[in-house]
Amino acid sequence: MDKETLRDVAADFCNESPTNYLPKRDGLSAAAAAADNFARNNIYGALSDAERLGADAESGYVGMRFYGDPVLSIGAADDPGFLKLKEPDIIGPFHKMPEEWLPGAKTVISFFLPFEKRIVEANRKDPVEPAMEWLMARVDGQKHLLAFGRHICETLEHEGYRAVAPQLEDAYIMRPARFPVPGGEDVIPFASNWSERHVGFVTGLGTFGLSTNFISKAGSAGRLIGVITDWEAEPDKKDYGDWLAYCNKCGACVRRCPARAYAGCEPGRKNHEICGEHIHFTCLKYEPRYGCGKCIAGMPCAYTALPAS
Repeated sequence: MDKETLRDVAADFCNESPTNYLPKRDGLSAAAAAADNFARNNIYGALSDAERLGADAESGYVGMRFYGDPVLSIGAADDPGFLKLKEPDIIGPFHKMPEEWLPGAKTVISFFLPFEKRIVEANRKDPVEPAMEWLMARVDGQKHLLAFGRHICETLEHEGYRAVAPQLEDAYIMRPARFPVPGGEDVIPFASNWSERHVGFVTGLGTFGLSTNFISKAGSAGRLIGVITDWEAEPDKKDYGDWLAYCNKCGACVRRCPARAYAGCEPGRKNHEICGEHIHFTCLKYEPRYGCGKCIAGMPCAYTALPAS
């Protein structure tokens, strides 16, 4: 196994897997079955089932592709950056180390799956209302994100290594404030015990922006998933040190927020309660889908990193 092979495997899966395309009604069950832990990764949980998500699947959106070719970075499982994530002013002591997910872990691989341009451009048109394309990519597209993680694990296992994608594990906790999570009592609201954004920063995939969004080498419009393995790979060299290195600090993301969740906050911080209320509003309006993404779609960094000159 080498990085180039893994990159090809990742790209081929995104091109060929039916989970990366909005299916017709009769294709929903197979797509749903391909993704582990889908309910635990969505606010509506089990209500986001194939039947409800398929209510509009005969529309002009059928066949819409969610993600383009992924980018990836490789980090060492013993990188001191992972221990730093346990500090209360970063994430907290509940954030698990790679070794806690996979004893004997050697490597952490972070993947960023960029949204297709159609999805991003659709969501930049209205300053408040999320585009249906964006909502579908966020919720229906979660099936592909999880199926992708499973496929990468299986690829590594086929090569004789052990691998785990934390988002697929029962121990994975993502806690939105409004919804108590069984077993996640020690995880604070609006946090996770495996933050893909912070993991991506540690592995060298990208940095943060002023809106707390993650800016990868392929931009900020997309989703992240990490895999931990005992494959001992050469870590990538980080081309940054500062947590805002890929952000040109233009402030467009902060100004675009329809909920004004950044008003009065320090750079790189936001009022999670205000943001959460706005997301809850979209839950009520568009159930079983939800989302916003206005601090990402239409931003200068949507498709590329923009290091300050």
